[in-house]
Amino acid sequence: MSRAFRLGITGKIGSGKSTLSEVARRNGIRVLEADIIAKEVMTTDTDVRKKIETLFGPDAYKNGTLNRTYLASKIFSDETIRIKLEEIVHPVTLEVFEEEFRKANQGEIIALESALLFQTGLDELFDAVILIEAKDDDVISREEASGKFSREDTLNRLDQQHYQDDWKEDADFVIQNTESQVVFTQRCEALIALIKVVSVQELPEKSLRSLD
Repeated sequence: MSRAFRLGITGKIGSGKSTLSEVARRNGIRVLEADIIAKEVMTTDTDVRKKIETLFGPDAYKNGTLNRTYLASKIFSDETIRIKLEEIVHPVTLEVFEEEFRKANQGEIIALESALLFQTGLDELFDAVILIEAKDDDVISREEASGKFSREDTLNRLDQQHYQDDWKEDADFVIQNTESQVVFTQRCEALIALIKVVSVQELPEKSLRSLD
């Protein structure tokens, strides 16, 4: 093969992306997390940091660390500010993704977990995209049970992600997370086994999805 196989993992908040990513890691697949990379960019990239401070003011960082609570309160109340933040952060995170793909070894599978693959057009970076399907009510229940987000916070994040049902038709694989965690994990294991088979092919320089 000429390069690594690039796998996208996506789905709305609380859909089960972390579970699928963990199964992938257990099966030898390196998984990048878009949220973590974006936070690192916002903290360590000097130019990005200056632009964020200009947009949000001095409270954007607290004790040298990104003030996530403050930023969340701003972007969830103002769509324009959220878009401006994405315009600052997304190009730099995209460079990080592409560099990681270039560094990956031939024959390797490298995955990226992100809730925003289709919204941002990043799906074309990949040879295959897995979309996890979950009902909003299940997502809200999971997030409330975990204590990570309140019902209101989860609803806000669902609204911000602008999820569309017709993305299921564009995804290469759709996996449902509508039953127990045990059943979903079993489905993840089966799908990752299939991906490992699919990945064994001669790959063109460009991603397979960009050739469609």
